[in-house]
Amino acid sequence: MKTWQKLKENPLLFQRYFIKEYIIKACRKFFEERNYHELESPLITNALPQERYLDVLTTEIELKGGIKKTAYLTPTTETYNKKILAAGLGEHFVITKVLRGLEEIGVNHSPEFTMLEWYHLNTDYNGIMRDTEELFLFIFNYLKDALQKELKLGKFPIDFSNFNNDKPITTYQGNKIDLSSPWHRVSIPEALENYAGIRLEDIQDEEAFRKIALEKGYKVSEEDDWQRIYEWIWANEIEPKLSTDKPVFVYDFPKQVCVLTKVNPINPLVCERVEIYLAGKEVGNGYTELIDAQYQEERFKEEALARKKLGLKEIAFDHDLIDALKSGLPDVAGIGIGLDRVAMVFADAKYISDINYFPVSEW
Repeated sequence: MKTWQKLKENPLLFQRYFIKEYIIKACRKFFEERNYHELESPLITNALPQERYLDVLTTEIELKGGIKKTAYLTPTTETYNKKILAAGLGEHFVITKVLRGLEEIGVNHSPEFTMLEWYHLNTDYNGIMRDTEELFLFIFNYLKDALQKELKLGKFPIDFSNFNNDKPITTYQGNKIDLSSPWHRVSIPEALENYAGIRLEDIQDEEAFRKIALEKGYKVSEEDDWQRIYEWIWANEIEPKLSTDKPVFVYDFPKQVCVLTKVNPINPLVCERVEIYLAGKEVGNGYTELIDAQYQEERFKEEALARKKLGLKEIAFDHDLIDALKSGLPDVAGIGIGLDRVAMVFADAKYISDINYFPVSEW
């Protein structure tokens, strides 16, 4: 049964979709009240940042005169954000659809999803963490007010039970989540040592890391690079152990998995990157932005070579982004948050398809 048919049969289901609608409105209001500009980013582009495991969707555009151009469907707005920062726009946010290849169509995944990105001047990833805590409290209160108004209108049946309390607590699949500050914070070096028994300084050499993974029982081959081994360790030994009673900031990622992020000056083994986990779902990825043009170009070249070695499709190099960095960027931190997964939690929806009117899963 298609979504429109389910809604026609059971109007109570509309509330799930209203949740996402109101989250988008809440985000826009939150940043407008902070005097952020809203950037409209393009959905297609001719070049992208070089990231070894980024799988992008392409399309062919036929122009007048039979000229054909290959374009990428935008997987992240980051390049536009940085170019407009170089131009001098200042603090801004984007709410848009993004598309990525090799996404499974499942509980938490869709190749198309709604992304919020914002960029905060003169701060670092710690400032982004504070922003995020404040944003989620704002969203909770906005949803509470919006659903109360919806209830009074009486056009649709509304279940207000998940918001009928004085504290910012929401329930997802039977588990209560407290959104009040401070959220949990876990550094990657700490998590690796506590949950996987691995010291980050002991796995800087890829062969040493491969040996440890083999001893742990992972089927690792010579083709599996440092990043892939790390992702297996993370997914199997650390991610399942993260707390779910509150959102979690996971921060200080190994420098090997950070392409666009500033390296931490105190601990050069890590970069100033943070991911947000909500109800066990990874919903956001942010960092202190790398603004060193020379270092960024070197990292892009390394990633391009890695893609070639792995036999992955070549991605057109975004030289324009390097030029923007060379022209000068202010100190800035930015983050992207997947609003579909956030909506899932606030709507208590098990599947990402349950908060989109026209999900890809219906294909």
